[in-house]
Amino acid sequence: MNQTFAIDHGNRMIKTLNHAFPTGFKESDHLPTSIGGGDVLVYGGKEYILSEKRLAQRNDKTVDESFFILTLFAIGKELLAGNNTNVDSRYSSCVKMELLVGLPPLLYKSKYEGFERYFAGKQDRISFEFNGVPLTIEIVGAHAFPQAYAAALTVADQIQSSQLVNVVDLGGHTMDILQLMGLQPNFDICTTLNWGVNKLFRRINEQVRATGKPDIQDSVIESILRDDWRELGGYPRARIDLVRDNAQKYALELVSELEQLELDIVEDKTVFVGGCSILLKEFLQKTDRVKRAVFVDDVHANAKGYQMIFEMQKSGQGR
Repeated sequence: MNQTFAIDHGNRMIKTLNHAFPTGFKESDHLPTSIGGGDVLVYGGKEYILSEKRLAQRNDKTVDESFFILTLFAIGKELLAGNNTNVDSRYSSCVKMELLVGLPPLLYKSKYEGFERYFAGKQDRISFEFNGVPLTIEIVGAHAFPQAYAAALTVADQIQSSQLVNVVDLGGHTMDILQLMGLQPNFDICTTLNWGVNKLFRRINEQVRATGKPDIQDSVIESILRDDWRELGGYPRARIDLVRDNAQKYALELVSELEQLELDIVEDKTVFVGGCSILLKEFLQKTDRVKRAVFVDDVHANAKGYQMIFEMQKSGQGR
């Protein structure tokens, strides 16, 4: 029986049903895992480790093997489930699998077939080593679904009574907008804006550098946005205020951008999805212009949505 693996290939984070990690990797200098830390992938004669330095934004994720290598990290994490020494006997032979993946709504119609071929077009079995464990897989099928729509389906019980629903997927590089009509995607009301939170992070550090201070690390900014700054110990209050003040201004500008698209986010139900919408949740709510919002606080929501759609297809409910 084929296994299914749902993987959400974000430009900022790769998410599976159980794991999330940055969309970045580098060739390893062959440090043992116990010293170098993190997961080690050996594939195609090269050794890789994950990196906080993310890949450059790309609309076409099939131009090279980068996203396939990240996919192998995701599969390795799921197969081993954190166990680096013992693998269930079923993995001692080839694991046949179907991949469930996704694309931004605006690109979905034109690129989903190519994205499916990118994974399923590999005819041979694929052998690699993950954290010292040899694995062999065979991708027998790949199925692509629209991001944002998939995530919104995970809160269908909260939006099914609304005929029209706006879905806003806020990522690192972009903000994807899709409208649902009766829980079905309306690709006529669909766009992508360069309004990811990386823009906010750059703005913050431009102001920091203007004062002659070193940049604030992304992980620290994220802690402050999540209101976890107390865990940072005696972190300077002025820096905390700078981050939060910029986030509030950014949230207001973001809402204005949505309104310029003639989306009625005051009266219509609006679903905010994506890990970065979680970071900005408090600030978006404080704008007092997002009246009927549903925030999907699960970074794995797209991957879970892919699984839901796939199961519906198998049961005959269709794409």
